[in-house]
Amino acid sequence: MKCITQGFSLAGIGRQVAILSERLKKPVQRLPANTCPILVHSLASFLPKDTNQSAAVGVSMSQDEEGIVEFIAFATTDIVFLIDTSGSEGWGRLLAAPNANSPFLASFDMPRVALRLFAHLGHHVRGIDLSTFRSSSDTETLLPGKALSDRFQEIDQFKVNRLWHENSESEGNLCLRAWLSAKLAEACSSQIQEAKKVDTRHVRKDILPCFAELLKQTDILAKALPRQMISEYDNFTETVSSSYQLTNSRYKTRVRKSAQVIVTDEQGREHQGRASGVRGKKTSIKFDSGQQQPTGPIRNIRVIGLDEPTNAEKARKLVLLKALRGDVNLIDCDFIRFLWFPTPDDLNDSRMLSKEVGYEDEHYQPQIDPFTSNLNDSQREVVKAMISCQPMIIVHGPPGTGKTTTISSAARYWSSHDQPVWIIGHSNVSVKNIAEKLWKEDTHFKLIVSKEFYVEWHEHIYEGIVKNVIQGDEMPTDPGDMKNVLEGAKIVLSTLGMLSSPVLDRNRTFSLVPVERLIVDEASQINTFEYLAVFHKFHRTLKKVCFFGDPKQLPPFGQDKAQSLKCIFDVEHLQNKSYFLDTQYRMPIPLGKFISTSVYSGGLKSEHQIDDLSCVSFVNVQFGLEWKTGTSWTNLAEIGCISNLVRHYYGSKNFCIITPYDGQRSAIESVLKAEGLPWDRVFNVDSFQGELDEYAYLSFSHWVFV
Repeated sequence: MKCITQGFSLAGIGRQVAILSERLKKPVQRLPANTCPILVHSLASFLPKDTNQSAAVGVSMSQDEEGIVEFIAFATTDIVFLIDTSGSEGWGRLLAAPNANSPFLASFDMPRVALRLFAHLGHHVRGIDLSTFRSSSDTETLLPGKALSDRFQEIDQFKVNRLWHENSESEGNLCLRAWLSAKLAEACSSQIQEAKKVDTRHVRKDILPCFAELLKQTDILAKALPRQMISEYDNFTETVSSSYQLTNSRYKTRVRKSAQVIVTDEQGREHQGRASGVRGKKTSIKFDSGQQQPTGPIRNIRVIGLDEPTNAEKARKLVLLKALRGDVNLIDCDFIRFLWFPTPDDLNDSRMLSKEVGYEDEHYQPQIDPFTSNLNDSQREVVKAMISCQPMIIVHGPPGTGKTTTISSAARYWSSHDQPVWIIGHSNVSVKNIAEKLWKEDTHFKLIVSKEFYVEWHEHIYEGIVKNVIQGDEMPTDPGDMKNVLEGAKIVLSTLGMLSSPVLDRNRTFSLVPVERLIVDEASQINTFEYLAVFHKFHRTLKKVCFFGDPKQLPPFGQDKAQSLKCIFDVEHLQNKSYFLDTQYRMPIPLGKFISTSVYSGGLKSEHQIDDLSCVSFVNVQFGLEWKTGTSWTNLAEIGCISNLVRHYYGSKNFCIITPYDGQRSAIESVLKAEGLPWDRVFNVDSFQGELDEYAYLSFSHWVFV
């Protein structure tokens, strides 16, 4: 273990963080390799000598591209030690706080730090979570800049938050994070003494590595994100309220609420600001007081660092926080236990994995037929399993096999018997498709959509079902008013992330429509870790979970970077237990046979009116030039070819354009819109998932010859 120290002493934290940054630019003093007890002794000499209370040591860590912890910074208010973690001897005394007066660790996002350090160093960890210990509610988390500015004057919140959010793990940033954590812990010493501590000893030792690995995967994905993003916008103007309004041009690169931005003017001057509000395509930006406001033409606008945690990410952290503080036992949640930590009794429970159907109520069995009469045998088998006593159903549905039809049939059955069901997906588009199916079958439902996704960006895709749409951010807070909005619906659709919205808790939506039955669409694209908060939140009401997806199509988002990511189809004790929808109706028979043989081992049957090879054409755009823009590609010749085809042959037909590159997608949309042609049917591979059109153009944009 190598120890690197940098000693410093500041008169007060009232000075800006830049002062400390400058000090850390000086050469560090490198000490010979030593054991951890030397570090413990050195830290002890800088800690308060008051034996009536234990002191806090600030901590932060860095990792490499594969998620392996490389360095850990430990800090008091006077000194920082930067530690190479290649050794593990002697860590127990420092990490685990073995007695009541031992120093404990302090960090923002302490559950993550504790689990990662436990897995890497093999010792228990005890510490305080600085983002929640001062909150009136566990669900309220403070950003580092806000937490520090509440206690100290002249704190530059922008610079402080960048230390955590800019996705940089330089030695300087690592030391600063640990030191600021120690400084806040010292200033709030009395509150910290009384606050509940994170302690890995509250969780069974065989469970800790599992959650540490899941957190490692999310850390790998976060590290792979860019440190800054160039905003694509149509307009940037000053408003009457001394703020500025940005009109975003693309949903994917929009500036989100609370994002930290740097606006560069034509003279190259940089102006630091923060997004203060979002409405549709418009983002309000306010700039730091005391600095010159941007004037004249703008060169570019950059979003700095990572986005703030989503509600779903906050909910997941809260579950881990409660578990590590000893407030909850995750093993008591049936679906959490069965997914990650099945007992022998779970695995031997015939209800869990058996395909033998036993119904929730035998009285309902004869009433199934009206809801399954139009289904094929494999679809009918799945619906019967869904309304059976089996708590968990996993359905493998290749493209065009009627996953939406099957889901709709079971949902209509439950609704007709006054049994609530929530249908969720990874994307708004997937649940929208199911909603349209329910609407065509005259079934009563409600679809909750985030205002950020809906307003001005995607209102057009909900035109047929707009009366069933509830904008998530504009729901009433009063339960009585929410009951009126739901209009007695027993079927509610939303994204998986929407289930963590605090608004739905405040207006008691989950009491009005209990989460007893949960259907998950696009399950093959969802990392299993994303179910943790949902399974814990609804563990008292949840009776059944039905997963639908196709692991042969898109994998969980980020699996190319964190290869150990798993979807529900990858869970070892659940493999080979899923139902299979065996007949596809979407692709012409030649395509269906090719896909069946190449992907599904010949197990996929095809039914379609087209049975000849005229269904496929290849267009050689011989002189197309490929342009690389960032990590994306654009091919102008292909765009021109597609534009001509749409104009002369397919403009009045049901068509779509699919391309793997966002740059090509944006360029195609712009050209079609400029030429007055249908432009809203251009997709990338992800966004087209679950869609259906008669004609499809595939624009590959970029070729690699081998």
